[in-house]
Amino acid sequence: MKIDNIREYIVIVNEGSGCIFQPEDDAYSYVLTAKHNIVNNNGKVTILDRFVFENGNWRKIAVEKFSDSASDYYFPHPDKDKDTAIIKIKKVSGLDKIIRLDDLDNDRTGYSLCGYPHIRKDTLSTYRIDENITILTTGANQFREGQLPIVQQHEELVGQSGGAILKIKDNYILLAGIQNKIVAKKEELGRIEFSTLASIDEIIAAYPKHLSALHPPYYQSFAFLKEQIMKLEGCFFNIEYTKCFLRDMTDVIVANPLTPNIIRNHFRERLLVYGEDSSSFYQKGLWVAWLEFLIVMKIIGLDPKTEEDLDELFDRYRVIYTSSKDDWSTMIMDIARTDHIGLKENACLVVANDVKPQIPIISRGIIPDLALSVRKNEMQIDVGIKNPFASFKYLHVHAFQRSCIVEKSHEYGRFNNTNEEELYEKLKQEYENILNN
Repeated sequence: MKIDNIREYIVIVNEGSGCIFQPEDDAYSYVLTAKHNIVNNNGKVTILDRFVFENGNWRKIAVEKFSDSASDYYFPHPDKDKDTAIIKIKKVSGLDKIIRLDDLDNDRTGYSLCGYPHIRKDTLSTYRIDENITILTTGANQFREGQLPIVQQHEELVGQSGGAILKIKDNYILLAGIQNKIVAKKEELGRIEFSTLASIDEIIAAYPKHLSALHPPYYQSFAFLKEQIMKLEGCFFNIEYTKCFLRDMTDVIVANPLTPNIIRNHFRERLLVYGEDSSSFYQKGLWVAWLEFLIVMKIIGLDPKTEEDLDELFDRYRVIYTSSKDDWSTMIMDIARTDHIGLKENACLVVANDVKPQIPIISRGIIPDLALSVRKNEMQIDVGIKNPFASFKYLHVHAFQRSCIVEKSHEYGRFNNTNEEELYEKLKQEYENILNN
């Protein structure tokens, strides 16, 4: 994700700005903005434009409202003192790399303000991005302050209202809030005021029949991830039937009442490698890993349907995720500090990130005593466990593809719809072997 990619998400809203965001319901999209952009325009949305990059140039296009009726597309915050609004628009495809960021106290630096200031409205270069903003204190009505690195005059920021406060992390845009105003017109401190996404949550709660949560669509169903799993790349033999068989297992998982949203709410930080930011809850990689994991569990005979079933499963097999783009071998100390409480003897932890590992499986006892590197009180382990790597097995989620199928692809070429039961038994044997032996 490059900083130039952000512009496609930023919208001109009347005399101000806004930001496109894809909510949980995939049937529509949002423009998040400042309420005064509409209030100051007689309560109407008359200008709603964005730019797309085509053939080496930026081209302005209109953003289509969800309906012709304002009551079906314009949703202001009901509190007169809170300056946020949602404009419901027709689905905008391809802009699904923006996710919410809530933990602003532990992640305060490196933000940008993006919008369309008035000072540039009559020029070819209408878009503006102010970088290296630092998040400051929380004020009244969920407003927070941000410090610009260079003091800007009031006139330079007019029109930025409703613009996005965000930062780039790997392949995602993390949205922290919606800009409202500078702190004071005469205050030469270079400070802006913005609303956090908690304010947007309150709008959604006020209009539950019209709006869905600021979660990605795959939060409501694993069905959205079907094409992301079990790609089985690098095979020298045709195993297309095996690939389709595993992807079709998604239909079984989708029929299960458990969803990513339920799993996240139940386990929360226990899903993440130690030190991982909470924004990773919204990253697709976490839930692709969980879908592959649940498919494997189904094949070996475990099919959790309730939160109680999840707890029982989590004590035997546990998925932990990191957004790191490095090989998991570089994260051993953080993995050691991750929550291991409640794991049964000979349990297996499945580590997930988006990087294919050099070594996909770490058997018990291979890694030496961690006491030389990690203090006992830094480890989240049960009494009697001295070194988690001596007590538990670890495998990277990619092992389900690489070790069980890709490296043995010559054994899968013979499977088709006439011997599907044999394929099922073959996969069951391979998965049980790496999980339990």
